[in-house]
Amino acid sequence: MTWRTYTCEISNKPAIVMIDQQFENRFPVPELPWLSWFGVYCNLPPDGACWAEAETESLDYVEDQLIELAGQFGRGWAVYVFRIATPGIREYYIYHSSEAEMSKAYDALKVSVPNYRIEVETTNDASWEQYRRYSVFKEKESPLLGRFIKLFGGRE
Repeated sequence: MTWRTYTCEISNKPAIVMIDQQFENRFPVPELPWLSWFGVYCNLPPDGACWAEAETESLDYVEDQLIELAGQFGRGWAVYVFRIATPGIREYYIYHSSEAEMSKAYDALKVSVPNYRIEVETTNDASWEQYRRYSVFKEKESPLLGRFIKLFGGRE
């Protein structure tokens, strides 16, 4: 996978978007009309960043678990295409077919990481509108983002 990361503002909040570029010239994918959104809420205050540095390893573990479970319950018809991080929450977007069982992935994730508040919503997005919205590079400068990027070793 080729991922692009950029910073922007979403609803007047600093955000970091990671998007899988392999679909930029190949969407929508007709076999994957459903979009499941998974929201993972941070346990620690983000202190002016998108998440607290001390929570990075735990959040990365939750992400790894979600990707594994989406693969397992996606039945070969699920793709993790982008993530948005804003202060206090990481949001994961997975396109899939109607055969994929993302509700089972959610249930298994809740068992795997019971100490996190996790929400899920699934909607029909056959045109891949959500992917389209974030596939356009929209970097915007923000002093909060600069602080976040310095904390976590990214580019500034």
